[in-house]
Amino acid sequence: MSVLDVDMVDYVYMDDDDEIPVLVVSDPLTWTAGEHARHLDALRDKLNTQIAFVETGQIAAVWPPYSGGPVRVEVVARCRLSPAASSFYGVARAVMTRANMDLAFRLWDA
Repeated sequence: MSVLDVDMVDYVYMDDDDEIPVLVVSDPLTWTAGEHARHLDALRDKLNTQIAFVETGQIAAVWPPYSGGPVRVEVVARCRLSPAASSFYGVARAVMTRANMDLAFRLWDA
């Protein structure tokens, strides 16, 4: 699964340090000029799915220990963010904060 599978949650785990569920989004796409708009659209749709997954309570069906509270979405990407992608993340992070969610980005370390 990846950012292109917009209607799915890729992976869920419990962060032992923070004791909050983390929804992982796998992002293997690049930020090349030809892919940029498609990548942003896919990422936006995928993050909206993560928000809906939490807000509709679906998270409790697959992660029974969850009883409310904060959730982190962690995007694990192959490529560094472009300037436009960084701006997008800033906006997305603000939206997700209002939904009691945090958005984190990290590069995949192969």
